[in-house]
Amino acid sequence: MSRGRRSPRAKSALAAALVALVVLAGVIIATGASRAPRRPPPAAAQPVPLGPQSAPLGPPALGAPPAPAFGANVNRLFNDRAYSPRQIAAQLAALRRTGATIARSDALWEVAEPRPGAYDWTFDDQIAAALAASGLRWLPIIDYSPAWASSVPGQEHAPPRSAADYAAFAGAFAARYGPGGAFWRSRPDLTAKPVDTYEIWNEPDNGAFWRPRPDAARYDAMYLAARTAIKEVDSQARVVVGGLTAPSTFLPAMVAARAGIGAHIDGVAIHPYGPTPAGVLADVRDARNVLARLGLTRTTLYVTEFGWSTRPPGTIAYLPERLRPSFIAATLVALARADCGVAATTIYTWLTPERRRSDRDDWFGIQPPRGGTSPDVIAFAAALKIASSPGPPLRVCAGSS
Repeated sequence: MSRGRRSPRAKSALAAALVALVVLAGVIIATGASRAPRRPPPAAAQPVPLGPQSAPLGPPALGAPPAPAFGANVNRLFNDRAYSPRQIAAQLAALRRTGATIARSDALWEVAEPRPGAYDWTFDDQIAAALAASGLRWLPIIDYSPAWASSVPGQEHAPPRSAADYAAFAGAFAARYGPGGAFWRSRPDLTAKPVDTYEIWNEPDNGAFWRPRPDAARYDAMYLAARTAIKEVDSQARVVVGGLTAPSTFLPAMVAARAGIGAHIDGVAIHPYGPTPAGVLADVRDARNVLARLGLTRTTLYVTEFGWSTRPPGTIAYLPERLRPSFIAATLVALARADCGVAATTIYTWLTPERRRSDRDDWFGIQPPRGGTSPDVIAFAAALKIASSPGPPLRVCAGSS
C-alpha cells in the first residue's frame, strides 16, 4: 500500500468507509466480541514483600479531567535527533490538523540533569516550544536515570538509588513547564500550553525498563515522592502511574506494598497492545476490573500506548498494512465511547523512520517520515472527529468483573 499523498476524493472515500467500519466494529465490541490472543507482556511484575511504610502519601487523588483527550506519541520525532526544527514543526502541524490535542514524549532525566543539581533544559525546551507552537499539550514521561543516579551502574533503565533525587527533578520540571512556569515566562511569543499531567516512568512493570526486575514497593516510593514534589508546584496536576503492560499483577503488588496508596493515585496509564480492537478493549476492561477489585473504582485510566507495527511479519504487534487504518479507527472510537473511565488516549506512534525492515520499532509510525499523508492518518483523523462528537455509549466495562 502506498504511503504517499492521496487525492481529496480518495481521502473522502476512505474516511466514509472508515466511519461505516467503526460503527460496525463498535457494535461487535459492545455486544461481547470474544477475546483475541493477547500480546504477552515483556516481563511480568513479580510479587514483592511489603516495603517501607514511612513515605508520606501526599494529597488525595484528583477526579477525572473534565473531558477525554486524544493524541499520539511523538517520542521518535525528538529522541532520534534526526529531524530539523522545520521538519519537526511540519510533522507536529500535521498531527494537530487531525484533531489531536495532546502529544506524549519523554522528559529524559538523564539528558536534563547530567550532573547532580546541574540542569540543562535545552532538550525539554525544544519539545515544549515545538508542541506549544503547534497547539499541542505535552504529556511528558518523567524518565530515565542519569548515570550518577542509577541503582545499576551504567544502566539508565534502572530505578534511581534515591527516590528523593528523582522527585527533585520531577518538581524542577513542573516548576519550569507547569502553569506559570519559568519556561512560559521566558517565551511570551508562545501561547502557553502548560503541562498538567505527568506520567511517572515508562512501563515500570517491564524488566526492559526497570532493571534488573520490576519492584512495586520501590516504584511506590518513587511515585509518591515525585507526586508530592509536583503537587507542591501545582496542586491541580494529575500524576499518573507510568504505562503498565501487566496491570493485573503490578497494581495489586503496588497496593500490597504501601497501605493506602490507592487513594493517592491520580490515574493509571496502561499499554494495551492487543492484536485487534476487541483485544485492546479486553485489556482495558481487565485493567478496570483489577482497579475495581482493589476498591479503586474511581481511578482514571490513561491509554498512553496502543498500536501495531507493519513489519516484519510474524513479530509481536505485527499487523498487515492494509488492516491498520480500520483497526486504528475502530479502537479510538471504541475507547472514546466505552464506559471504562479512559481520560486520554495516545496512539503509538506518530512517526518512525521506516528504515530497517527487520526492526518492528521502525514501523509503528502512522505518518510518512517524509511528509504527506497515509491511510492510517486519514483513519486517525476520521476517528478523532467521531470520538469528539456525541454518540451512543458502549457497554464494555460495566458489570464485567
